[in-house]
Amino acid sequence: MAKLRGNILEKLKARFFKWFEIGTEGYDIGTRRRLIVTNVLITVIAVLSVLYAVIFFLFDPVEYIIPVLMMFSVAGLFLFTPFFHKLNPYVGSVYNLSIWLIYGMTLVYIFGSDSGIHYFFLGGATGAILIYNVSANPISIFSIIVQTSIFLSAEFFWPQSAHWLELPQIHQSILAFVNIVSVLMLQFCLVSYAFYQAHTAEALLEKEYQYSEQLLANMMPTSIAAQLKREPEKTIADGHEQATILFADIVGFTERASNQPPEKVVAFLNELFTKFDALATKHGLEKIKTLGDAFMVAGGMPSAQDDHCERVADMALEMLDIAKSMPENFGKKVQLRIGIHSGPVVAGVIGTKKPFYDVWGDTVNLAARLETNGHINRIQVTTSTKELLEHAFTFELRGQVEIKGKGKIDVWYLIGRK
Repeated sequence: MAKLRGNILEKLKARFFKWFEIGTEGYDIGTRRRLIVTNVLITVIAVLSVLYAVIFFLFDPVEYIIPVLMMFSVAGLFLFTPFFHKLNPYVGSVYNLSIWLIYGMTLVYIFGSDSGIHYFFLGGATGAILIYNVSANPISIFSIIVQTSIFLSAEFFWPQSAHWLELPQIHQSILAFVNIVSVLMLQFCLVSYAFYQAHTAEALLEKEYQYSEQLLANMMPTSIAAQLKREPEKTIADGHEQATILFADIVGFTERASNQPPEKVVAFLNELFTKFDALATKHGLEKIKTLGDAFMVAGGMPSAQDDHCERVADMALEMLDIAKSMPENFGKKVQLRIGIHSGPVVAGVIGTKKPFYDVWGDTVNLAARLETNGHINRIQVTTSTKELLEHAFTFELRGQVEIKGKGKIDVWYLIGRK
């Protein structure tokens, strides 16, 4: 029974809030928000009109028959406002404003400013800012000026009720109290909504800012990203006397993936490279880029590291372990070729529209050549890199290998830690 009652309440709540969205379909977020505010306000005014009609009917159904009928009728007219939104984003609001000005002035004429009814024009002027956007729409300025003028005119020149309406002092006092309290509540709701909108906008901006920060941090080192934000027009280029570069490539991947669905190929690369990203973070290394099925990592930059070569070597060994643990993809186990070389490099940010952090130099070229000329599930290093690591790692001599642009050089396989 409780569950059934809960479902009924949920459906009623959904329909209730659905009412506020009538006529807002198809508009941008800002316009939809403004139209929803309009729908909320006209609903509040319609409900207040009905409540006032009931109160006056209970006071004296004969004496107050004209305002009672008018209030019921105008409540219905206000509720037609959402259906005008579909014609134009401002038609419903102008219709609502027209009804309100006529209705409000009539109420002031009937009850006089001593009843406090004219204070609703102050609430209407505040609401106009939210409905029309005062900074961009002359309708808002017109609404504020007109409603403020009506309020001031009523305050000084329209104190008494209409001559044909005998409004007892007690009724007038009650009406003034209810009107002032209602206007204060309306103002409170409008101001609260304005602060809510501001808070929501700030939260969205903060979320977008954090997303942009994270995106930039993923594109380049944090220190480089900070420098780029401080001096976006300045060329960012740094030389590093000692760094270690790693290139890894998936053996035979291009051929095996050529006949596979794109989503399957991307899913596999994403799974594998996400694990490699985690390794780079674990060892304090900088992922430079991925190019197809190739993966590039650098150690010792942008901040110097005394053990950059060891960090890269440890990551390379763990990359092989990850590849071996992966299930078969496209009919074959995952196999890697890895090349590592240490030496001086130049790093910097290229481009302005889609800036990216990259590394250049003979060290980079040689590491790439070692990967290209490598063997399956082997990590190839140069003699200079081996000398940096041999105190902690074991190696196996492959021999001399012809490297483009270098001729024959001694190449070693990195086996593991001692």
